Amino acid sequence: MAHTRKTILDALKDRLATLAGFADDGKVSRARTSAINKEDLPALTVSWADDDEVSRLRPSSVIEGNELTHGYERTIPVSIVVHVADNEPEDAFDAIAELIEIELKEFGFLGEAVTDFHLISTRFYVDPTTGLSLGAGRLIYLLDYKTAADPSKPAI
Repeated sequence: MAHTRKTILDALKDRLATLAGFADDGKVSRARTSAINKEDLPALTVSWADDDEVSRLRPSSVIEGNELTHGYERTIPVSIVVHVADNEPEDAFDAIAELIEIELKEFGFLGEAVTDFHLISTRFYVDPTTGLSLGAGRLIYLLDYKTAADPSKPAI
């Protein structure tokens, strides 16, 4: 069984692949392993690797002997990296960011384990020495979810 985090992030990836212009294979990916070809742009990458996941023992959890009966409340920042190739890269980024923000304003599609999912930060990358666009930006969402002591199972 997959970790609840993987299940949630895969659902997010699948939802982003429904956006206009992102349905083709490879347009939306989790943790890319190679560079994106320019002809495949724009593209999106979903990742949670920017920071640690923080876990707290759920208030309803009970430790009986060596067994945790309910589990954890977990919080992770989720990055949606927007890769663009355009004469106006900041405008292209903003247009795609708007599509993403509209699509993700409700998060019920992520499953019952998710208790909150909201945008906390947006950034467009520019080379600080030249002022030239680096052709990417990101939206960071804060994801709160719960698991049982076994992270492949949602908490009760």
